Amino acid sequence: MKTIVILTRREGAAAEALARLAAPEARAVWQGFADGRVSAVHGLQHGAGAVLELETPTHPDAVRFVEALPYVEEHLLDVQYVALKPFPGFATLAS
Repeated sequence: MKTIVILTRREGAAAEALARLAAPEARAVWQGFADGRVSAVHGLQHGAGAVLELETPTHPDAVRFVEALPYVEEHLLDVQYVALKPFPGFATLAS
């Protein structure tokens, strides 16, 4: 299942906590690449945050991965999940 996860810096998130957890956060996301759960990571053009593109067997698997990220565990980020499905519009081409 493909899930887009939008992570934005929570208002009041301490800069010290973000700096302290930057390396563990990067390692956790990198491990997600290594095991195939993370297929892409993007920074936000405006504002502090990132977007993860995840490939997991189920949506709860995606949630478990994200909730285990150090920044999320420490409540430094707001998280929005967007579960995706195949685009149905192309089916009209076969008619």
